[in-house]
Amino acid sequence: MKKQLFNLFISAVTVTLLLTACGGSSDNGTPDIIIPGEEDSECCNAEETFLAYAFLNNGFVKEITELRDTIADKYELRAYSAGGKLHVGYNDLYFALIKISTQGYVRDFEVSDITPVMTMTMKNMQHSTPTATEAVLYDQTFPAVRRAWVSFLMSSSDGGFWELSYKASTQKQSITHDATVINVDALASGLAWLKSFKAGDTTYYLSLVNPNNFQTGINTIQAYVSKQSTDKTKPYLAAEETFTIEMTPTMPDMGDHSSPNNEPLVKQESGVYEGKLNLSMTGLWNIHLVVKDKDGNIVAGGDNDSSGYSSLYWTITI
Repeated sequence: MKKQLFNLFISAVTVTLLLTACGGSSDNGTPDIIIPGEEDSECCNAEETFLAYAFLNNGFVKEITELRDTIADKYELRAYSAGGKLHVGYNDLYFALIKISTQGYVRDFEVSDITPVMTMTMKNMQHSTPTATEAVLYDQTFPAVRRAWVSFLMSSSDGGFWELSYKASTQKQSITHDATVINVDALASGLAWLKSFKAGDTTYYLSLVNPNNFQTGINTIQAYVSKQSTDKTKPYLAAEETFTIEMTPTMPDMGDHSSPNNEPLVKQESGVYEGKLNLSMTGLWNIHLVVKDKDGNIVAGGDNDSSGYSSLYWTITI
């Protein structure tokens, strides 16, 4: 991801040479970057503004316009995702706060209580999903960008719809963005980036982070382990328990052959799990999982499927 951001930065340098330092729009309808002309303690300086603009207008992330809101008619909160869309499984959410009077990016703001809720109209019930409820500083390189994530259990359909609410604040001003209907797309047939397992009476969810970025060879990958809330309408937060998740990739279309040199997903200080996954060729892969507790006892994935590997697995394609 760091390499991708660096490449975006280089590309943005070229693009910015074509932009003016005043307001307005370019010929293709994209707003021109606005470089602050004088010091504003609330907003980013020229370099920080440029970096935020370059990231949020790189063509990869786009605004989810349904989630836009204002704070005290002075600030505009915008939310972004890959392509401006959401799908089943893991999604990054990015937030930026813009000062309306100057169009400058505000440095200090908070987005919290991020709450996605699915209403299942056919069953007359509601439930939430794994999510980070607070947005945090995405990267020191982008002081005006906050990041959170949501991992959706299912897609929007005639039988149910998703809504998302949040709170935002800056300069002692705050708002509550009421639940807004959002669309969540299904993954391509056969893919599965979110799986669950039970340990005792508790249900846990395994969210694989951005598998669409995987490449052939050894990948450093991440995942989150979330726990279903007692009140199922409340966000499913990161589990406090510590697990180790062993991975075995196989190719079901190639006789279930595997690939060596994989390293288990291990919990990091930030709460995310990180490991190594070796994908030797392009195609469809099942990532078989064996979940162990802190004492090394298998709590999920101990039962094998017809291939002889764990019946708990993600399915991805590269």
